[in-house]
Amino acid sequence: MSATWLNPAWRPASSGETVVLIHGALVDGWEMLLLRWRLKQLGYRTVQFRYRSMTRGIDENAALLSEFMRQTEGDTLHVIGHSMGGVLVRQVFEQTPDPRPGRLIAIGSPLLDVWIGHRINAMHTLGYHLIGKTVFDHIHRQNNPVWQGTRDFGVIAGTYPMGIGRIFADLPPGSDGTILWDETRLQGLRDHVTINLNHFSMLFSRRCTAFIARFLATGQFTDGTPHALETRETVAHLI
Repeated sequence: MSATWLNPAWRPASSGETVVLIHGALVDGWEMLLLRWRLKQLGYRTVQFRYRSMTRGIDENAALLSEFMRQTEGDTLHVIGHSMGGVLVRQVFEQTPDPRPGRLIAIGSPLLDVWIGHRINAMHTLGYHLIGKTVFDHIHRQNNPVWQGTRDFGVIAGTYPMGIGRIFADLPPGSDGTILWDETRLQGLRDHVTINLNHFSMLFSRRCTAFIARFLATGQFTDGTPHALETRETVAHLI
């Protein structure tokens, strides 16, 4: 399989374009290393923002992300968040946006709610300690269903339901195994695309990287043809 994500048309327009990557809850960014490497091969400068989802609340982590971006070099600043990382991206760019140009991408991000967070929090008195403070804060506030920022914001959602959510027999249909599709469908997005992969495998997918590269360059995940609206890729084709 060719490296479609290396399409010359999707390379950054200048050497001053930086991509900030933000991991999800309960992890520390190691899972984004391959995506970072691929974006570097395209010509982007990449940096990883790390935060403590277990002990810090969503507002504190959003403030830390805002300060991190302020200190990050680059004439153009793109930002990619996976899972709860995308939720932080949304909050920052609705409340304290960086003034530089650039596009935003959320991968498997529960922008509206987190069903599995509610489910784990409710199943045991220790539920709060299992999901951490950032997720706890997110599920206990009212989230506006409409994007309030001004930047191009795109979302990639997985459709292969294999993940931690499968431990619950009442997991609703339509998920990547962790996050429900409907939780990613923020109104007012620049683009939204689905791919038949689970929550973490999207980070290792060449096709997903191609979506990202195209969106950073053009503001669209696909060329708009009908066959591109739902993309299927097997685990054997990930890397």
